[in-house]
Amino acid sequence: MDKIKARAKNNAYSLLRIRPRSEHEIRQRLKLKGYNYFVIDDVVESLKGSRDIDDGKFAKFWVDSRMHLNPVGDIVLKHELKDKGIGDAIIEATLEAKDKTYDEYEVAFNMARGRFERFKKIDRRKAAKRVYDFLLRRGFKYENVRRIIEELTR
Repeated sequence: MDKIKARAKNNAYSLLRIRPRSEHEIRQRLKLKGYNYFVIDDVVESLKGSRDIDDGKFAKFWVDSRMHLNPVGDIVLKHELKDKGIGDAIIEATLEAKDKTYDEYEVAFNMARGRFERFKKIDRRKAAKRVYDFLLRRGFKYENVRRIIEELTR
């Protein structure tokens, strides 16, 4: 049994070397590898004890990397974090902390301006509609999207 736990822990560390992961992700991946619930539970508790798995740190990492590489709004971030198995309290705290660092309006406006410029050759209303749809798909709040479109079409 100890050999199995050691192998499971090594598998978990292999996953963590690639990128930080949530507890839920580690559990899922170990389950896919065929480990039973007791082994998975032991390994996860051990990793949590050594702070190698921390859903709060993971959520912050996920939001920061998402905002730097491929910005999205709170709606998409909330959905992605939920998919990663992060609890509602951690999600809310992480998004509140994000709001202090990133201004959603500014991020969305910069994306929209670049997008709007690409549509110079088509009708302004059609271009505005495309940018509007793009921003909503990216999960930006409706109020921000509406203000951005108004500003771009002035």
